[in-house]
Amino acid sequence: MSELDVFGFIGVNRSVFSTLFLCGVLMPLSVVVVAYLFRNFSTTIRGAAMVSALIGVVMLTFFTMGSQNAFFMMLSTLSEMAGNGSEMATDFLNGANLPIGETINPPGWMMALSLVQVVINFALTVYVFLFAQWDNS
Repeated sequence: MSELDVFGFIGVNRSVFSTLFLCGVLMPLSVVVVAYLFRNFSTTIRGAAMVSALIGVVMLTFFTMGSQNAFFMMLSTLSEMAGNGSEMATDFLNGANLPIGETINPPGWMMALSLVQVVINFALTVYVFLFAQWDNS
């Protein structure tokens, strides 16, 4: 592995955080906007849109967890590079207080946080599509 690989990992790092932003911010926002736009449709139409949104939540869960795993695989590869003598990888890991030459695994709370986010998104999706009172009358 060369120093050029480190620059490739920088691009992966940026894509991981972009994916997390899309999953954690834009998806819930779009669900609320679509539910609001569908508020005057029949329950059948709103229910179908809700099922579609719930499928999107499940798919984004896989993307989120995949992004987290990609990030830690990237860190483990950098740790291996540093263990093999790469100065740039060693400097990066030392600056972040990460181990050199070891596998870096995600903390348990990160998986738990993803699962809590899925449960919240499921509950809120059902609520905004079927039970929310959008009019103040």
